Amino acid sequence: MFKPKLIYVAVVATLLVAACGEEKTSATATVLPATPASLELAKTDVATVVERVLQKSVVVTGQLQALNYTTVQSEVNASVAQVLVREGEAVQKGQIIVKLATQDLQARAKQAEAALASAKAESVLANAVKERNEQLYKDKYISDIDYKKGIAEAQARSENVKAQESLLAIAKKALNDAVIVAPMSGIVAKRYVQAGQMVAMNNPVLDVVDLSQLELVATIAPEHLAALQVGQSLQFNVQGFSESFSAKVSRINPVADAATRAVTFYGTVQNPQAQLKAGLFVQGTLALGSATQGLVIPKVSLRHEQNQSYVWIVEANKLSKRSIDIGLIDDKTGQVLIRQGLQAGDKVVLAQLNAQAVNMPIKLVE
Repeated sequence: MFKPKLIYVAVVATLLVAACGEEKTSATATVLPATPASLELAKTDVATVVERVLQKSVVVTGQLQALNYTTVQSEVNASVAQVLVREGEAVQKGQIIVKLATQDLQARAKQAEAALASAKAESVLANAVKERNEQLYKDKYISDIDYKKGIAEAQARSENVKAQESLLAIAKKALNDAVIVAPMSGIVAKRYVQAGQMVAMNNPVLDVVDLSQLELVATIAPEHLAALQVGQSLQFNVQGFSESFSAKVSRINPVADAATRAVTFYGTVQNPQAQLKAGLFVQGTLALGSATQGLVIPKVSLRHEQNQSYVWIVEANKLSKRSIDIGLIDDKTGQVLIRQGLQAGDKVVLAQLNAQAVNMPIKLVE
């Protein structure tokens, strides 16, 4: 920005010397204060008051996060046989992504099958004894106690069959769980395991992220909260991308931050080409209220003194201060709506000036 340049007119005092006889007296020279004659400003330091439509908006910063993501976990204790995908690769729901070693799991399944077969045989024998005891009990060849023992034994063997069936089902499930599939379509974001590594039950193996739809997480100051509504559009930019993107406010946090009193809100971002990534920082502009037409000036020209807003203006090639009443402020364009104090065509100064500049002649230079 061009800095004001003061041109001073040098005023030189006259040196008076008086002499009397052999005694000489020298008078001290007196210099009058320098008086600024004019002030130079670059034309870029002056703006013209114009009429236009202004939309109140606020600049917000935030971060993109995945709306749908999952951490795939191992359901069994086993060693990793194969990891079939890497970070950055796309996967489809149901696609095999990791295979675990199955030798131990197969052995357990066979053991469970054998235990079930044995339990079934014992149950058949116990039922046969129970049926024989029923006839003997009717003929009064066995006691009531022996008869009830036979019934209890048959029932216990039957329950044991059910228990062994459950154990076999668990063993078969563990064998099936050794083949891990993607629970959703997306992109592999992180791989936690390598081939040959032991993995415990419930330990993570992969992160899968769906980038087709992202969520923008940002905060808004409490003074703007009343104008924030679900469904509002938000334009934002991401470093490294030349184009702008849009989001739609989907949720507003019901609780403000205890320290800053700012409120977090969330916006849905459609990202079908997956060009935006989760974790990127963004800067956006949120429109607040309806658009208004009126006189506007650059925000940088505003000055404040004792709760009163004013601007420096150029009138008849001189500087003067003008009190104004301001309306809405558009942070995106840096423009301020003026309610009173200025007219279209007035020239306002953008440069910083001190109070001594009042009524000073002004000269605009290239």
